[in-house]
Amino acid sequence: MAEWTLSELRTHFAEDVDLELKAAVGKDGEGALPRSLFETYSAMANTQGGRILLGVREDASGSWSVVGIERPEKLKKELWDALSNRQRVSTNLLRDADVELITIQGKVVMAICVPRASRHERPVYAGPNPLGGTFRRRGEGDYRVDDETVRRMLAEQVEDERDARILPGFGLADLDGET
Repeated sequence: MAEWTLSELRTHFAEDVDLELKAAVGKDGEGALPRSLFETYSAMANTQGGRILLGVREDASGSWSVVGIERPEKLKKELWDALSNRQRVSTNLLRDADVELITIQGKVVMAICVPRASRHERPVYAGPNPLGGTFRRRGEGDYRVDDETVRRMLAEQVEDERDARILPGFGLADLDGET
């Protein structure tokens, strides 16, 4: 488990455009997956990817504080179980290396690296239905995607290479130079 300082954390992760901090303390204070975790996961996967830090809180002024996770292995198992449950999230994009436990100021934090989903994997959605459960990341927020955009994502799953095929009998002269 890597040991970091809060300053190193801010320096390392401040460079990433897509970063979400979640306290993840749960009702009992021992750690729990936040309800909004899979909305953020969906948003990052459907945009450019990003990082989620569980066990770090950001206040209204932008200051970070490490709250830590009391039972990180329990939370890690809960994450893997949820990623395998199609009622929680449509697909698991994560590998073991994408979920890392790090220590900051003597407290354990879970760092989740969410990759960008391929065209075949999108939309990644929270819950059982892509309509209403698909999100995209804008700035620091997760925003629900409208139904028409979701339908377009679903259609693009099948038509991955529609512009990449070479058609016999056609050449450069058949292309419109202006467009």
